[in-house]
Amino acid sequence: MNLEYKYDKDINKENLVKLFSSVGWKTAEYPNRLYNAIKNSDLVISVWNNDENDELVGLISTISDGYINVFITYLLVSPDFQKQKIGTQLMNKVLEHYKGFGRRIISTELDKEKYYNKFGFKIDGIVMFNKDWNDDNIK
Repeated sequence: MNLEYKYDKDINKENLVKLFSSVGWKTAEYPNRLYNAIKNSDLVISVWNNDENDELVGLISTISDGYINVFITYLLVSPDFQKQKIGTQLMNKVLEHYKGFGRRIISTELDKEKYYNKFGFKIDGIVMFNKDWNDDNIK
């Protein structure tokens, strides 16, 4: 398997939707929002399977204030490529990139707590949401 890690936010909508759909994330239902979210992220690291015509198989992205806070917005790996340490490699690259930041924050499902504990993440407080998934009219 020929995997390539890229530090590039220029990923087309179709590739993003395919990856996000593969893990069943609602975000895939909003391709314009998703595309713009990735384009406007602080850091995006993607993983491509060059054996399959440059198939996007993994991605991590962040938003940051540049000094104290970094929020890991997405970490996902296509089901066909899970259990191969791709997610671990992506997370380690992000943690190294933001070494020394006061807060490295991730929002996830409760059943993923154990996975993120191995990177030093602990529950500290709560995360509150005000969701608005009404449309995808963003260009």
